Amino acid sequence: MSLKRTSEIVFFLTFVILSCSEKDTIDKGYFLEVSDRKEFFIGQGGLTTEGYYTVFLDSTKTKGTIYNEIAHSLDSIFITADSAWSKDGEIMDTEGPYGVGTVFTYFSTQDYNLFVNSQQFFRQTILSKEVSRKFLQEYGVFGDLKYPAIAFSGAAREFTGLDKNYNNAYFIYDFENRIKVIGYNVDRDSMFIVPVALDSTRYFNTRFKVRYQGLTMGGGDAPQLSVIGENLVVSYPSFNDILVYNLNSGLQNTYTFESKFFPSQKKHPENYREEVDSPDLLDEWLANWRNQVRFGSISYYSDLAIYVRVVKGEGEVNPPLYLEVFNEDFDKVDELNISEINQDLSTTFVNTKYGLLFRAKEQPDEEEMYYYNINLGKKK
Repeated sequence: MSLKRTSEIVFFLTFVILSCSEKDTIDKGYFLEVSDRKEFFIGQGGLTTEGYYTVFLDSTKTKGTIYNEIAHSLDSIFITADSAWSKDGEIMDTEGPYGVGTVFTYFSTQDYNLFVNSQQFFRQTILSKEVSRKFLQEYGVFGDLKYPAIAFSGAAREFTGLDKNYNNAYFIYDFENRIKVIGYNVDRDSMFIVPVALDSTRYFNTRFKVRYQGLTMGGGDAPQLSVIGENLVVSYPSFNDILVYNLNSGLQNTYTFESKFFPSQKKHPENYREEVDSPDLLDEWLANWRNQVRFGSISYYSDLAIYVRVVKGEGEVNPPLYLEVFNEDFDKVDELNISEINQDLSTTFVNTKYGLLFRAKEQPDEEEMYYYNINLGKKK
């Protein structure tokens, strides 16, 4: 945690945690509010309460779209202060001039919807619904490699790597013990290499990747990218560093933090190796990996000009959930144990106008997905 010293006194920025009834637990600096449980009406169009969907909101953060992988459609979503609901979209073809194949993530600009998997991009013109498609090697930035692939984090619910000012999207490329950032311009349908110096050594030393009988199992450890203003902000799921790269100047800084609640990185299981011949051992190692700390992506909380990141703590059953808070200089000003307030929160959120929208763990109904809003404020 960053400390600023004068000759007389040391100031610690701390937070006040408030429940939804606004009961003060610490009367200093900031406060955190968790709403009552709210309802997201998902209907019967294929969306389920499992909630493992990618969402993309427009600039108002009150409406947008959600990819319905069961129906293979792009459904509309609407969010108010009290509830949310979806509207079924048109089912997309998988082949032909309007065909969209397998989708891992997606995002939208004014003119296009972009559907992406690890090896192929599908660019859909919003007005005509026509689709152009390319494999990654067709973009000319991967040399002679026949089957290049981009990497995806295992937990992101919202595509945050789009620079909406220039319609540039950013992805992680993982190959031969190096990771790079690949840029993609939507309007020109072209790719370019971004000269970000990612920490390849630490990433490959801390990621989980094990082969068993020709199948490779990963831990979903690819760096998570967020475009915030003129910066590309990188968060690594398996260790706590944050890299900030200025897209205009090309300058970058890396920030490392300590915590009183959780470790600074994951650790490989005992006797870890990259290939095994026992499925039981692989299952044991995967469980061990998932039960360790995990760092989420960086999001900007514009009302208070601060950055936040969710951290899943250690534990097999109901691991604690924390919220790290950083000022605009990326000093870590505090970390809050959200689970002390509400244990019914999933590990990821979508940043909306009405707060950080967390899906509830408990989902008793089939046509309604329950969620909570978390908001931060500053005491006067």
